[in-house]
Amino acid sequence: MNPVVVYTLLRLTLFVLALSVLYFTGARGVLAIVLAAVVSLVLSYLLLGRQREAMAERIARRVQERKDFPIGTATEDTEYEDAVDDELRREHGEDGIEPRRPTD
Repeated sequence: MNPVVVYTLLRLTLFVLALSVLYFTGARGVLAIVLAAVVSLVLSYLLLGRQREAMAERIARRVQERKDFPIGTATEDTEYEDAVDDELRREHGEDGIEPRRPTD
């Protein structure tokens, strides 16, 4: 399973567990939510180090893959489109290619 999904689900589970424990001990409303967030943050830091590392590696790998596969700039795309358009106009006249008409 994707490490990002695993880590996120484990963090949510810790939050729900902390919120449940706080609710049954009498904490209610915003106080319970804030305390559950703090408790789950501390617990996730202490307990989910391996999952956090796997998630970080996955994200770093994806970022590197994106860097290794450069995407053309808007200027390059426009220049390419203009070159294709000019070629079609040379081949088919100034009006370019006639649009296809549906046949019945």
